[in-house]
Amino acid sequence: MTLDLDAIKKEDKILINQEYKILAEYKMIESEKLGGIYTIPSLANSLQWFGVFFGRQGFYAESVFRFSLLLPERFPDDKSLPTVIFQQNILHPHVCPYTNSLDIFHAFPEWRCGEDHLWQLFKYMQAIFSDPLDSMRGIEIDKLKNPEAAELLLNNREEFAARVLENIKESKEHIYDPQPTEDPHYIVFEKFQPDVHGPVLERIKAGRSNQTDSSLQQANGGAATGLSWVKEGEFKPLSIE
Repeated sequence: MTLDLDAIKKEDKILINQEYKILAEYKMIESEKLGGIYTIPSLANSLQWFGVFFGRQGFYAESVFRFSLLLPERFPDDKSLPTVIFQQNILHPHVCPYTNSLDIFHAFPEWRCGEDHLWQLFKYMQAIFSDPLDSMRGIEIDKLKNPEAAELLLNNREEFAARVLENIKESKEHIYDPQPTEDPHYIVFEKFQPDVHGPVLERIKAGRSNQTDSSLQQANGGAATGLSWVKEGEFKPLSIE
């Protein structure tokens, strides 16, 4: 019985230590202020994260792509890589056309605990969507997750751009769909309501002084409020960070 209790206590300590490490990863993402990426761990399972990517330039400008981030069971203490899976079809050389998973192997051949961090993964995501052509440099086409997308990008950019626009349009058509989970951390979009969100939009437009920002953070215990909305007819987040 004593051995069983000791084993349980040891397992609890391992889980608690892992939770602290995952929380530290989330704090690092917050401190990096990654523009165009919103992500948060599931309340029910910290190994599963919800996320939304907003494209801001290039072929993927104005895109809104939902994704899930799945962490390995022993993250970050083993070499297994996190998995990023988009919830819609995306034409991109590094996105598998069958599973919608993002290939991060070329940037992270293995996960190095203490050296590799999730904010770096998201930086990589930003980079490959900002310049997909540059993301292919030095990689043989048959080593890419979507060689067809790579061939189009190299040889028929008009067709590539047209198909990406179809992906973007399809994604936006489902942005207000009912959430597939009851997890309160799932990222939900609200249609713009002038009486509710209008004042926030005006404050953002006018800009706030550093003193006001500081006061707002102090009023919230130094933490970001995390409030965001989407203006009707557009898919740009309005947020108080």
